[in-house]
Amino acid sequence: MKLGLNGSTTDQCHLLEDIDVAKAAGFDLLELRTYKIAQYLKDGGNLEDLRQAFNAKNVAHYAINALEFFTLKKDEKEKNEMLKEAEYWCQVAQNIGCPYLVAVPARHNKESEAEIRKDAVKSLKQVGAIAEKYDVKIALEFIGFEDFSVRTLELANHIVTQVDRENVGIVVDTYHFYIGESTLASVKQVDEENIFIFHINDAEKGIIKQDLTEDHRVFPGIGAMPLTEIGQAFKSIGYQKMMSLELFNKDYWEMDKYELGKEAYKHVRDAADFMFE
Repeated sequence: MKLGLNGSTTDQCHLLEDIDVAKAAGFDLLELRTYKIAQYLKDGGNLEDLRQAFNAKNVAHYAINALEFFTLKKDEKEKNEMLKEAEYWCQVAQNIGCPYLVAVPARHNKESEAEIRKDAVKSLKQVGAIAEKYDVKIALEFIGFEDFSVRTLELANHIVTQVDRENVGIVVDTYHFYIGESTLASVKQVDEENIFIFHINDAEKGIIKQDLTEDHRVFPGIGAMPLTEIGQAFKSIGYQKMMSLELFNKDYWEMDKYELGKEAYKHVRDAADFMFE
């Protein structure tokens, strides 16, 4: 099991610091945030130097997060702008050798599930075709919050199955699995090879699911989520590839970056052991 750090966890860091923290803590992988890449380039950095920085630290650049709200565009102009953005991030990914681009569906606006499925399939086929030109894979992330259009593993799996492209798969995030009421039974319906990315985290104790926000993500193993059961469900279908810590907790952003990295690695390593071993 490869262990990864997502740049949202260390929001006190810029992109090159994320690489340093990941290396110092012992992580194998780093997921890059688009806003940190944009700032790095704005500050005069270039993609070849970024590739070399990863190579120097022997940390793998695993995914770019994210092509946001790529579905349910209101007109062709919005759709074309999204496809242009997808192509840009695929070009960036190719230039640094990053294999995955995460794609996040939009919030819904009273569309039916049939409309949501149809639009997501069509959009993913278009984005997947663009990504193929750059040898990049697209990872659809279902979002468990009530106002999002694709909330469950079951629906995400249905969409990806309908897309039927080798370079389009799924992001499983334990937080969204939990708050979106995805079921352990639905895991059995997923082809393990279609799980491209696995985000690990936990939910703060004492808060009902409907009141949980991104701020309530905590280190795995200290919260309220049934992580052992979730891990064992995915292990039962053969998944043991990687897990990456994705948090948005402002309290952690107040920590010293290296102490945060050290603490993060400990919790992710422990979670890998009790969830998948």
